[in-house]
Amino acid sequence: MRRRGIFDFNIFSYFTRLGQDLVSAPAFLGIDLGTSQIRIYLQGKGIILKEKSYIVQNIKTKEFIVFGDEAYDMLGKTPPNLRVFCPMEKGRVSDFDGVVYLLHKCIERGTAPYFRNSVLSRFNGLIGVPLGLTEVEEMALVEVGQKVGAHNVFLVETPLAGGFGSGAPVMENTGTFLVDLGGGTIEVSLISLGGVVLYKIMKLGGKDFTDALINYVRLRYGLLIGEKTAEEAKLHLGSVLTEKERVLELSGRSIETGMPKTTQVKTNVLFEALFPYFSQLVETIRDTLEQTPPELIKDINTKGIFLSGMSSRIEDIDKFLEKELKIKIVLRDEPEYDVVRGLGWLIEHRDIMKKLSVKFEK
Repeated sequence: MRRRGIFDFNIFSYFTRLGQDLVSAPAFLGIDLGTSQIRIYLQGKGIILKEKSYIVQNIKTKEFIVFGDEAYDMLGKTPPNLRVFCPMEKGRVSDFDGVVYLLHKCIERGTAPYFRNSVLSRFNGLIGVPLGLTEVEEMALVEVGQKVGAHNVFLVETPLAGGFGSGAPVMENTGTFLVDLGGGTIEVSLISLGGVVLYKIMKLGGKDFTDALINYVRLRYGLLIGEKTAEEAKLHLGSVLTEKERVLELSGRSIETGMPKTTQVKTNVLFEALFPYFSQLVETIRDTLEQTPPELIKDINTKGIFLSGMSSRIEDIDKFLEKELKIKIVLRDEPEYDVVRGLGWLIEHRDIMKKLSVKFEK
């Protein structure tokens, strides 16, 4: 009998894996397609990717060339023929082709370690959808999912996913109050029995905080800083409450001379730029609480308000809201992962996912 060679073995293994891939159920991906960051959950594996929602496009050829964290690192450094931007705006698709490119590349990168010997040719996608989208805007997200290869696309409202991710009793006969401080919008919502009872959307978010810091530094210190510098400053401002002075060193260009300039800035002064937004947030939460049914308001008094989103990592923002609202604030570790964690929980609990999501087939 002829001894099987290594070449024969590889061919046999390849077709075996291919056959298994064809008969097995498609993998499930949970996709949190945020304005500033994209996060992906792979069924049975956990969170496999976190990338900035930035891409780089050649303006002349219209070709997309870089995505994710690499694109973000190029922010403010590119020549005139290259554009660095986010294809998502306020939770909506603002550049369809750009979002398709970004999501395709992120899925490819995130799943590569798990499908190294076979192609992830079939998968189902569960996408978190912000509140307040029109039917056309929701269908744009469905089309994006289908364009990148999803066989079935399921949509679920982000407050529900965020609720599961933060450990809130979303399915119970009780009121759960959620505040998601996202990159493009802030969603304030009340959930009970697996549905959104009422909500309010603020058309501002972490990106607006960043822009406010850029404008404030320009007007007060005559220093022009970039978006990336302002973003890093925002996350290192320190406590919202303390009056203790901390100092940040900001580098940029002097408006007066046009030359490089470095300025030391007190963080409690920088917070002046953000407090108008914090005041709006407090008022929006109060307005929503005033509209909450009496039978649910007592649940909120007992359990508190659940806080999630990247901007909830601003130091002591939970204590600030607690002080202003006189209600307990619940903040989990790494709150920016609440939505994608919730998408993962729903994927692993398919019976509940089917109740809460809307399915779109190719």
